[in-house]
Amino acid sequence: MNILQIKLKGGLCNKLFCLFSACDIAIKKNIKILEPVFGWKKEILFSDIYDIEIFNNKMKEFNNGEDIMIPFNEKKKYKIIKNTINLWNYSEEIISKQRKNNQINKNCMMIAVLNSLKLNNFNTNICKTFEEIENKNALHIRIESDWVPYSRSKNKRKKNNEIYLINCNSLISMYIHKFKDNVFFTTGQNQLNIQKKISEQKINSEFLFNENLEYEINAAINFEICSKAKIFIGLSRSTFSNLISLKRCINGVNNSYIYNLNNELILRTDRGLHCDPEKSVKNIVEII
Repeated sequence: MNILQIKLKGGLCNKLFCLFSACDIAIKKNIKILEPVFGWKKEILFSDIYDIEIFNNKMKEFNNGEDIMIPFNEKKKYKIIKNTINLWNYSEEIISKQRKNNQINKNCMMIAVLNSLKLNNFNTNICKTFEEIENKNALHIRIESDWVPYSRSKNKRKKNNEIYLINCNSLISMYIHKFKDNVFFTTGQNQLNIQKKISEQKINSEFLFNENLEYEINAAINFEICSKAKIFIGLSRSTFSNLISLKRCINGVNNSYIYNLNNELILRTDRGLHCDPEKSVKNIVEII
């Protein structure tokens, strides 16, 4: 039997967008996917993050009752066909149509895959150490070293009151002005420094970043925690923030905010679909 080998690019959620595409292609071509490689600092497998058995069982609804992903350790049993389609561009074409229509099909691969992703038991147990996250707010702060040069290049060409690189003190002030509650925050670097800044404003905070875990395992656990929080605050230019906002809407929780427009925290109305901040808070998106 032939199986499709795919290459995922970017950070965790960019890789997930590529996986959405791969699943869509595989189902249409009636072919299975070889368990893909994830990882930012070092290579890991899908199953190092997620439960592959649960993923396959949930995806059977869309794949004629069959598994869609073959475990990597069973690779030798199959003939490998390397994917030649640009998976990111494939996903961009789909999401561009969704943005144009302000509609997301409830059976599209973005929703199907998000609903099928569950952390494996090891990572789930780490996630459970954050008790009562449903009663706490969560904040995604995008200030990592790879984001700084990107945001500076974008700032030169911006045409509205969009903020690409947030000043942490400004963000904390915005948060206190609107919520004042203790907060869970997620960011890829300098967590202790950010926690100190929050503490100086008399707000308790917590974060999760385990140096013993690969970077994208940390990201996936943080994604799950933020998805379950009482309120989530992120930015519309981040696939991480956007997919968390969509996941929350799928779960019936619609109170996600952005901080990257007009120096205030604004409620999203787009279910995480739009990257343009003005559209993310003005466009009403339906899941049909």
